[in-house]
Formats: sequence, structure tokens, C-alpha cells
Amino acid sequence: MGEVARFEDIRMKIYPFDTKKHKEPHFHVILSDGKKASVAISDGRVLEGGLNRRQKDLVMAWMLVHREEIWDRWNKAVAGEYIEKIEPKQI
Repeated sequence: MGEVARFEDIRMKIYPFDTKKHKEPHFHVILSDGKKASVAISDGRVLEGGLNRRQKDLVMAWMLVHREEIWDRWNKAVAGEYIEKIEPKQI
């Protein structure tokens, strides 16, 4: 699948069939410096990787604003449907 959002130096991607390792719906955070993290959609837990405080705060704020849209994109991706990018909102 692919990128669902991008803002500042952060990209969010959904790979719906990448559940062997994490066992739950999640999205991937890719930073411009190459760091990566996986974040649970259900509660925002960082499942793998790491984010500094500022990055985590930005990702959590984005997730809270867009939670329904993130779930929608996850469900569409699992069904093999095209997923649109989530338009940025002020957070």
C-alpha cells in the first residue's frame, strides 16, 4: 500500500499485511533522518522503533485528529482497495 500522510519531516504509511510481527493494526512512521517507528492505531503505542518527544507528540496529535480516517484507510487497505491520502489539518 503506501503513504497516507506527510507533514513536516514525518511520513505515515500503512502496510496492512505486515501483521506477523506486530499482530495488530498499525501504521509506520518514517522520518526524514531515516528513523522509523510502528504505531498501534488503537491506542498510539509505539510497537517498534523510536521517536523523540517532539516527533511522538506530533504523531499522537495527528493520530487523535485523524483516528477515524486512519481506521478507514486501514480497512480499505486490508480489503485491497485504493487508499487516499489523509489531508493535513491544523493540530
